[in-house]
Amino acid sequence: MASAGKPQPGTRRYDIALRLVVALPLGYALSALGGVCLAFWLPLSRADNAMAGILLGLVLWPVVFIAAFAVTRIGRLLAFLILVASLLNGLGLLGGWQP
Repeated sequence: MASAGKPQPGTRRYDIALRLVVALPLGYALSALGGVCLAFWLPLSRADNAMAGILLGLVLWPVVFIAAFAVTRIGRLLAFLILVASLLNGLGLLGGWQP
């Protein structure tokens, strides 16, 4: 019988696997889309925009990965990441990005 505050024996593995599934692909997608948006929307040269996008991607992916293991409810983070990725995708498409 489970007591309050202690996870069930199998739920910890399931929770870690779910957090990895959220952190790896969505973190990568968010960092890539953020880089694309910076590349199209910054008023700098193409090389500077590309470098800023790469640097943003190098910062965003670890932040999303850490956040996936820091939050208590992974569903809220998943909804937030999907919303932000959709917004970044829309901004990239408005800027002229053709995937």
